[in-house]
Amino acid sequence: MLYIILPAFNEVQALPHIFRDIQEQCAALAYRIVVVNDGSTDGTGPLLRRCQRRIPDLKVIEHSDNRGLGQALLSGFYYAVQAATAAGNDLNQGEEAPPDVIITLDADNTHPADRIPLLYEAIQNGADLAIASRFTRSSRQFGLSAERKLLSWGAGTVLRLFFPVKGLRDYSCGFRAYRLPLMRRALQTYHENLIECRSFAAMVEVLLKILPLCKNIREVPLELHYERKQSLSKLRAGATIREYLLIIYRLKRAMRSSLEWAGQ
Repeated sequence: MLYIILPAFNEVQALPHIFRDIQEQCAALAYRIVVVNDGSTDGTGPLLRRCQRRIPDLKVIEHSDNRGLGQALLSGFYYAVQAATAAGNDLNQGEEAPPDVIITLDADNTHPADRIPLLYEAIQNGADLAIASRFTRSSRQFGLSAERKLLSWGAGTVLRLFFPVKGLRDYSCGFRAYRLPLMRRALQTYHENLIECRSFAAMVEVLLKILPLCKNIREVPLELHYERKQSLSKLRAGATIREYLLIIYRLKRAMRSSLEWAGQ
């Protein structure tokens, strides 16, 4: 089963387009769309209730208030792992059985669903984590401001410096596929602390925390279509940069403490 998680806050205009895109691009896959409605106030809730009547594989998780991207992702991750368990998928079954997969993408219609089968295929072919990357040779970005491009490039440069991983170039894009057993191990390891920040830095935090659990990471090219975005941007560059730096500091300090403890 493929669980497609969409954290959504005030995306009433974009969601119908995303649902159509997913249905067209993923017709050959067994999937469930999981929308985490994170306290939307623009009619997203009523829209989702109408959509549930015509989309049988749509699950809606409601947050009564806006808790931020990090908590929305956690709700989606917990749901997918628990749903797989309830379905009787042991996740420790034979290697020939196809693994369950979690895919996350933005709910603002900037991430094209034609990448979903590519990410899914990467996991089926042995990857633990697959990322739709803005920085491969054939990737393209449309409609981004210079500030957003600079933030993405700068974040990637700094994160590669502190957490270098061969073949990993895009640390902050939220369009990813996770082998479901990987996410289960991550939740068992960190519990609610898997994602502690609320902002867009949550994508960096979860990536850095699961890296030690990954054996195989792959990237597929992404065409980011920011010109399709109709809702107001929720990204606050200054706050996001501060959160990136705080995450780096916390994780490096935790790694240093672990090394000191092991050496005693």
